Amino acid sequence: MIWVCSILFIYHAGLLVWLSIGALKLSRIRESDFENSGFEFPSLTIVVPARNEENTLGVGLNSLKQLTYPGLEIVVVNDRSTDKTGQVLDEFSKMDPRIKPITVHELPLHWLGKNHALQVGALSSQSDLILFTDADVEISDRFLRKAVQFLSAHQLDHLAGIPKVTSKSWILYSFLGLFGLSFSLFTRPWQGKNKQQDRAVGIGAFNLVRRTAYIAIGGHSKLCLRPDDDLKLALVLKRAGFKTDCVPAVDGLSVEWYSSLGEMMRGLEKNVMTGFEYSFPKAILGNLLFFLTFLFPFVLPFFAEDSAWFISCGSVVLLLFCYLSQLQQARMPLLCTPLFPIAALGILFIVVRACWLTYRNQGVFWRGTFYSLEELRSNRMAPPGQLRSRITADRSL
Repeated sequence: MIWVCSILFIYHAGLLVWLSIGALKLSRIRESDFENSGFEFPSLTIVVPARNEENTLGVGLNSLKQLTYPGLEIVVVNDRSTDKTGQVLDEFSKMDPRIKPITVHELPLHWLGKNHALQVGALSSQSDLILFTDADVEISDRFLRKAVQFLSAHQLDHLAGIPKVTSKSWILYSFLGLFGLSFSLFTRPWQGKNKQQDRAVGIGAFNLVRRTAYIAIGGHSKLCLRPDDDLKLALVLKRAGFKTDCVPAVDGLSVEWYSSLGEMMRGLEKNVMTGFEYSFPKAILGNLLFFLTFLFPFVLPFFAEDSAWFISCGSVVLLLFCYLSQLQQARMPLLCTPLFPIAALGILFIVVRACWLTYRNQGVFWRGTFYSLEELRSNRMAPPGQLRSRITADRSL
């Protein structure tokens, strides 16, 4: 038993050190950076997909209305909405001529609705830069300007921003904090800027990309059937030889990702299996690794004795430090820390349930449309870390 406890302790100690080093390596846009009053901002189009968003669209558009970015165009794609999304959009477009509505009436074969909407919106633009965001994201004017200057200064083709995720519930915050910790472990966002690493991270709340790079990869056509299109956009760009990076943006971006645990459970039904590239053996291994990493340390002390008990408790402390660090970076309530085991058990249930539903239904339902496993598997990609990066040259605005 003492060997099991010791191995687990070393594993979690390494995890804490590795995440801490990764957090230090993550690029940051600092308040004192890029105070160049003579900077010539390139033209920018913000593309917002919206399907049945009558209750949330106003939040995002009210935020976008406050932006003073020069040469800004806001394209909102109404994707076959059956509620009052179109009416809300028309009202905002009358108030602000920069808001340009586009309505999609039919979904082409072999496309997810959101991905097609993003493609339609992007191709309607002639701007130098395109920013993909969601209908309920709030963006500060200062952050947007700084992000564009950061992209230019570092000669990037793509920049993702990690938003502050808000909630009205401490229970939900505990789930979101653990989800963020798992996300960091899986995606390693600090490695996106490393030319030698086959990793890159996109974020649905803020994906800023050069139009030339986006057109060069064929837009969203390589992601047409991927529910994780936002995440994988950066990886497709990097594998095509373009430069990408990811920055924390808790002071400039905010979004209420899910309003309840039930909504979170339903929302993740479509996303979970795409992370395993629709391989059920990989899903089983992934869930086992999640259990061993986040739940097994809380079980082990009940079976350990003497020195093994103290070592197993040390693993729990190290794991809670990892979680506490994630909550602090994400600006979430630190008092959620004791809820960690409940959140871990809940997320494991959500993930296993999503895998089972995908297997049982042989596909996923998303926004009223069913997509079969056969269709979804046709758009599989090599997982991050399996291909050699091919960045060839720097590009500038």
